[in-house]
This record gives sequence, structure tokens and C-alpha cells, in this order.
Amino acid sequence: MTEPQPKSRATRAVELAIEVPAVVVTFVMMVHITANAISRTFFDNPMPNTLEITQYWYLPIVAFLGFIAAQLRGQHVAADLLYERFPAVTRKYVLAVVFLLAAAVSLGFARYGWDEAVHAMDIRKTAGVSDLPAWQPYFLAPIAFASLTVQFAYAAIHALVKGADEGPAGDPDELLVLEQFAADERGA
Repeated sequence: MTEPQPKSRATRAVELAIEVPAVVVTFVMMVHITANAISRTFFDNPMPNTLEITQYWYLPIVAFLGFIAAQLRGQHVAADLLYERFPAVTRKYVLAVVFLLAAAVSLGFARYGWDEAVHAMDIRKTAGVSDLPAWQPYFLAPIAFASLTVQFAYAAIHALVKGADEGPAGDPDELLVLEQFAADERGA
């Protein structure tokens, strides 16, 4: 098994640029919702548009940044039951094809999301029946899926060039479990 490679300074900077805003928005959302609950319960005066701000602003930011961060760290769920049974020679091609398929789907979502975001901007979409503007977060979807398209395309090239020796698992603990499983199968 190969040891996980230390991350470069640039990779760590990109991870921080994605994860810090997600954490900050999550914290702000938590404080906002708590303040609304306290204000509503004790002062019978709820904060206006809390639900709309949460569903149209906070949650899309956290979700789309989470998608990008998970792919960057290689921590998406990998169901590799069949993958582990393929011959070692074909694994890198299977991995590359799957990543290319994921890139194509992400590109389609990015294109569709862009059209929806432009339409939402054109009609100045608001959150529900409130006057709260909600068209701006629509641009998060095409940005996130465009980023995923690039990441999946890079992963496909990486699989072809470097091979499939690392497997689809990105978590070092998963790699240790897979190595132990392979060792147990060899011993049986």
C-alpha cells in the first residue's frame, strides 16, 4: 500500500478557502436560528424571514461548498464492491470511465444550473412570498458543478496516468481497511 502523500501548500490553501466560508456560514446560520427561536419564544417577536434566509441562502452555500470540499479531499462515498473484483489491469480504465461519466453529468448540471440562475436573475426571483431577494444563490449551483466537472476530469486523467493502485477510497483509514481485507483474502 502506498502512504498518503502530504498535501502541498496550494492544496491546503484551496481547502481552507472552501472550508472556512462553509464553517462561518454554518456558525452564522446557527446563531441566526437560535436568536430567532429565543426572540420568538421569550419576546413573542420572531426575526423576519429567518426561514427564507436559511433555505435560500445559508443551506445552498453550505451544501455546494461541501460538495466541492468532499471531492477535493476524496471523501465522497465510494461503493467499490465491484471495483475491487476487477483485474488490476482494468481498474484504472474503469475508474477513468466512471470519473469521466461523473464529469459529463456535472457539466450537464452546471449548464442547466446556469440557465436557471440567469432566468432567476432576469425575473428577480424572491424567497417565497417575501421581498427577500433569492436569485443570487442560484449561481452557486453552476459554479459548484463546474468545479466538480474540473475535479472529476482531473481524477479521470490521474487514474489513467497514475493507475488505480490507490483505489477510489480517499480516506487513509479506508485504505487500511481495504489492505487488511485483501490480506485476509490472500491468507484464506
